[in-house]
Amino acid sequence: MFLQIPTPPTGSIESWLISAAAVGSLILLGMKLFVRKPPIEAEFVSKAEFRAFRDGVEREISGLRDKIDARFLNLGEKIDEMKSELLIAGERRDVSIHRRINELEAGLARVDERTDSLKALKRLKR
Repeated sequence: MFLQIPTPPTGSIESWLISAAAVGSLILLGMKLFVRKPPIEAEFVSKAEFRAFRDGVEREISGLRDKIDARFLNLGEKIDEMKSELLIAGERRDVSIHRRINELEAGLARVDERTDSLKALKRLKR
């Protein structure tokens, strides 16, 4: 089938390719110059959109700030409660320790009295 197509004379293909390239480049140049581009402003945010976005961000930040403040106050209260509990527990231990020391002191005083009375009896026996 391809054998039935006559062969073109030499040089005719080159002239056809050159003219096709010229036409293609003119079409591309025309498209570049005359095709309407979207305006640059479409890429930017309008003032109203920016204000709405900024207000939303400020609302979220203030909400986050309030949450952090509430948690900080809650932690402060818990720390104060734990501090008072520790102080109360320390006072209880102090009272218990002082009571034990007083009991030991009383017991030692009784033992000391007994030994003093025994020493006195021993002296009298001599």
